[in-house]
Amino acid sequence: ATAPSGLAFMTPAAINNRQQSTRLHVQMEAPNKKLPKIEKLKIASDYLREPLNEQLATEEIGISKDAYQILKYHGSYQQNNREKRGPKDFQFMLRLKQPAGELPPDLYRLLDDLSANKGQGDLRATTRQCFQMHGILKGDLKTVIASIMNIGSSTVGACGDVSRNVMTTPAPFDTPAYNYAREYSKVFAQLFRPMSPAFGEIWLDGEKAASVETWAKEVEHHNIDEHMLYDNGRGIILPDSTEPIYGTQYLPRKFKIGVTVPGDNSLDLYTNDIGCVVICDDAGELLGFNVMVGGGMGRTHNKENTFARAADHMGFVPKDDIMEVLK
Repeated sequence: ATAPSGLAFMTPAAINNRQQSTRLHVQMEAPNKKLPKIEKLKIASDYLREPLNEQLATEEIGISKDAYQILKYHGSYQQNNREKRGPKDFQFMLRLKQPAGELPPDLYRLLDDLSANKGQGDLRATTRQCFQMHGILKGDLKTVIASIMNIGSSTVGACGDVSRNVMTTPAPFDTPAYNYAREYSKVFAQLFRPMSPAFGEIWLDGEKAASVETWAKEVEHHNIDEHMLYDNGRGIILPDSTEPIYGTQYLPRKFKIGVTVPGDNSLDLYTNDIGCVVICDDAGELLGFNVMVGGGMGRTHNKENTFARAADHMGFVPKDDIMEVLK
């Protein structure tokens, strides 16, 4: 299929003629309205700790509705086995975070073993390029999540009202543009990762994981934390030392980012909240990104003011500005 022409709506020649970098000026202001229950729950959770931590320690096979809402941020959903009659038979689905859809061989072998020994014996590929496991019992959640964290992966950011798994084109081409698309998918995933220490406290008993996430090691030369914490004075960085981007409430809804190259719309870029198209010069050097904003397929039942829409073209962003613009 032919990709929409907007995937390369600014040419390298036009970019080279620009006299200055594109800058995005936004002043953020807090909304003045009553908070919904879910927002109050997030604030009261102490950065995604409670009531989940308390509920995991009980003898019950499931967790409360409030704990379930917080569990989502840890990458899991509580589900009921509908095939069994009688009392509810709770089990848990666990979804991985896999920026650019990459899955190292040792991680795949671990998931295969975990699904066989602690799950229902299968792995499911999602439409956002990651795997999820089903049928995990509450008493096994800690073992499974700790195993995944210690091998250099994570479930944090796979669910919940945060930036979700960052997608890129699945085409395995070894060209400068495709390599940049994969690289910056990992950069953006690391830039918007939740920072709460709750994940290590709950699943690793407060210890550090045995291995840093594989994608984090691959992009550490981008000095991502420095870019994350940079405050331009327009209210994007919050006065919150734990979650400087998300704060105590995280986001109102899940947020999706996709990255591709000109002419390849295999990931349906216009359905993402932010879509980035890699733009290189004739020598294959990265110049920046064409950016689309405002796409999404989400809709709330019986609420006509919610609807699916395709993203709009915002413009070209030089590579040095892309992290600040996405923030």
